[in-house]
Amino acid sequence: MSLHFLPLALRNLTNGSPSYPYQSFSANKRCHQYHWQDLNGQFVLEAAPDQSLYYMTTQKEGVTPGDYIEISGLGETSRYQIIQLERYSDPPDMWMATLRKLT
Repeated sequence: MSLHFLPLALRNLTNGSPSYPYQSFSANKRCHQYHWQDLNGQFVLEAAPDQSLYYMTTQKEGVTPGDYIEISGLGETSRYQIIQLERYSDPPDMWMATLRKLT
C-alpha cells in the first residue's frame, strides 16, 4: 500500500471512531521524526502544567500547526500533534510548539 492511500485506509479502518488518535490525520499534514538520543542536543521537550500538553523547542524548516511529531527510541515511540507554533526571529528556522500527546 502506498503512503498516498494511507489516510484513506486509516479513515476506513476507524469508521470515524472518536477514540482513534489519528482521526484528524490529513494528507496535507506532515510527520516530523526525532530520536530520544537527540534530546537536549537537537530538541528540548518539556511537560506543560496541563499534563496532556508538552512544549518543544527545536530548529527545523517546514513545520506548521497541525503537523505531527514522532519521537522514537528507548524501545518506544511517542506521537504528538502541534496545536500552537511560535517562530523565533533569529535563527529563523527555530520554533517553540505546544504539543498534544496522542495515545
